[in-house]
Amino acid sequence: MSAFLALIRAAFRREAEHRSRNIIRILGGLVEILARISIWQAAFGAHPSLYGITLSQMITYALIGGTVLSSWDATMIVRDVGATIRTGAIGSSLLRPVGYPLMLLAEQLGVRFFDWLLVSAPVIVIMGLIYGIEPPASLGHALLFLGHVVVSLAILMTTAILIGLLSFWVFDAHSLEWFMRGLLAVLSGGLVPIWFFPSGFAQVAHALPFSWITYQPMAVYLGERDLAASALSLAAGSGWAVVLGLGVAFVWSRACGQVVVQGG
Repeated sequence: MSAFLALIRAAFRREAEHRSRNIIRILGGLVEILARISIWQAAFGAHPSLYGITLSQMITYALIGGTVLSSWDATMIVRDVGATIRTGAIGSSLLRPVGYPLMLLAEQLGVRFFDWLLVSAPVIVIMGLIYGIEPPASLGHALLFLGHVVVSLAILMTTAILIGLLSFWVFDAHSLEWFMRGLLAVLSGGLVPIWFFPSGFAQVAHALPFSWITYQPMAVYLGERDLAASALSLAAGSGWAVVLGLGVAFVWSRACGQVVVQGG
């Protein structure tokens, strides 16, 4: 555990060293959220609500969903795994005291925590002061939302690690990277909430774990579900996180055999 925490702290400190890059990331985040809000303002026009969702709710969805839940580029895990395999650095990674998937998780947790504190938070504060932001529907919804944020992070990272580990067989991580980016952009509800999807497509999206990355947490935050349904959603998302974690463990066990074959 101490080695795991040390990797998180090291990744956090590395991110803090790039001050100019982080300023640019904040500016980029402001521009992205401004674009999202402008699109929704144009989509609503003079209508007070669409499908029972108000413009104020969609601004809040864009602010929180576009920063806390979906601003981080999880495909960097796929990119890093592909580069590690391509350069042969995977051999030294296997010698570390922390297993390779856990090492990836720890390093990206450090990056994500930094992003939340020093990139996402300033963007939310600035844009919230300009456009306004709705509070959680209730204290209970706020607590369940925090639980959903943890589940969102777990599903996002285990999905990225799982797809990244496929690089042991695909070798070209670029195709996996683009596949994951497109998959998550649509099915997570990060760009368009699932309640705006056609009914058949919405049913498919609800049945997959990716909706717990952005859509499900924001539906809870905005009170689109009552507390009982929100609690069930949290339990279902936790189950998906466990399933994906087991999938990572299985694929990694197979990948270790692949490394032995190639090295032997």
